[in-house]
Amino acid sequence: MSKMTKLALGITLMVLFLGAFFVVSAAGNRQPGPSRDISSLHLPPPTNFEGLRSNFITTVTCGTPCTLGAGFTIEDNVNFQCGSTGASTCTLVVNSFATSSGGGIQNDDRALCLVLDGSIVGACAYDGYDAADGSFSAINAINNVASIPVGNHTAFMLFYSTDGTALYTLTNQYNVYKP
Repeated sequence: MSKMTKLALGITLMVLFLGAFFVVSAAGNRQPGPSRDISSLHLPPPTNFEGLRSNFITTVTCGTPCTLGAGFTIEDNVNFQCGSTGASTCTLVVNSFATSSGGGIQNDDRALCLVLDGSIVGACAYDGYDAADGSFSAINAINNVASIPVGNHTAFMLFYSTDGTALYTLTNQYNVYKP
């Protein structure tokens, strides 16, 4: 071998050995990921407990799609009592789901809105467009209303459509929690 070849081979081997040394030495200092030990994790206990007082489930399935006009349509109606011995308020949680179709109408906004004692509560925000191709698509909303005073109350869900829609199914689950 010529002197240049020996020199090039020596420098190449030295660079490889130094690179391997730094890679191996750096790998020993780092953990492979977060520790799996959670024994030192201490969460404070909850200070406020609420238990399920009652729940109501309303479900509708239209054999042929139900036609809803533009604007708000009342889906159901639930009456409930808030309060019990020692309780001064309650919490209402409503989980709503529906499937609808714009049937060829594009940009048909829709929303699910909770009404409690005659007033819309919660976001009542647009939840996407109906499917314009005639297929049915899902819409859902979760509403949480806390500090409802003791007494009798009425709640219902509204389905909103900008241009009218075909409703196929809906399910609303009302859960009333007490402290």
